[in-house]
Amino acid sequence: MALQGEIFALDEEVVFRGRPMRVTGRVQFEGSSGQLTFRYQLSDANGAPVLLEEGEGRFTMLRPFPPAARFKTADNTIIVGTEKYTLVGVRRLKVLDISGNAAGIVTRAPLILSGIFEGLMGTLMREIAPGKATQVYYLLKPLAAGEILSAAQYAADKDAKGRAAGERALNGD
Repeated sequence: MALQGEIFALDEEVVFRGRPMRVTGRVQFEGSSGQLTFRYQLSDANGAPVLLEEGEGRFTMLRPFPPAARFKTADNTIIVGTEKYTLVGVRRLKVLDISGNAAGIVTRAPLILSGIFEGLMGTLMREIAPGKATQVYYLLKPLAAGEILSAAQYAADKDAKGRAAGERALNGD
């Protein structure tokens, strides 16, 4: 299995949950402690783009809320419908590089403040660019190892599994 924190290049072919896709946008961030985070926009001909973030060796899918979604904020909480999310941390992300079709607020600001909120339904992220009125909200879903792989790694894994199955068949297992 590939390392969970594989970093992809713009236009690289990848396989997301068994579906071939291409990296059509990429943003590189630097956190306040110097850690690097990458955000990818993946696209194929059949569906809506997928937005992923890789940081500290883990991938997370970012599911944007529709622009018309209504959020109530009070102190350190956000209420979406009947669900309440409480602030657990803030990331200050400096935009180092933008390439391709990078969607979202990052295309308009050199610095992003990213608030992380936890609730019973999971994790919510609110991003704001200092000095801008626009706020973007995402529901975060961590990915398991192997849900996103380079096309080359996916092919190698599939080939290895095929060879192992062939060997088991020859051995009568």
